[in-house]
Amino acid sequence: MRKSQKIALALGLGAAALAGGTAFTGTGLATTAPSTQFLGGTVSQSVTGATLSGVDYAFADAPSNTEVNSITLTFADATGGKVPTVSLNSGSGTAFTCTAIDGTTFQATCTPATAGTYQTGLTSLAVTVS
Repeated sequence: MRKSQKIALALGLGAAALAGGTAFTGTGLATTAPSTQFLGGTVSQSVTGATLSGVDYAFADAPSNTEVNSITLTFADATGGKVPTVSLNSGSGTAFTCTAIDGTTFQATCTPATAGTYQTGLTSLAVTVS
């Protein structure tokens, strides 16, 4: 290998390393989000009477994502026809009611019991299927 090829290869590898290093930095992330914002936080979840395979939250105020207006529960087992109840703990807002669990998709959708009200500051969710 000639000296010019070695230099070109070294420069190419150096540029690739530099580009890769900047591509994986976390620019734009901050820890200064308001306490009510549902960003990078966690919601503690407990389930009684079924196996929950997924929870999806929908928000009324995207992209801020501070007001939960719908929760879709997906169950792992045959729980069709049963109506789950949810208890949203902490935060402020309203009670949610759920639809019966679909026998095909094993999903139930929970929405505010009072239209136009939402849950903010959500930190825990308890699901019961009886």
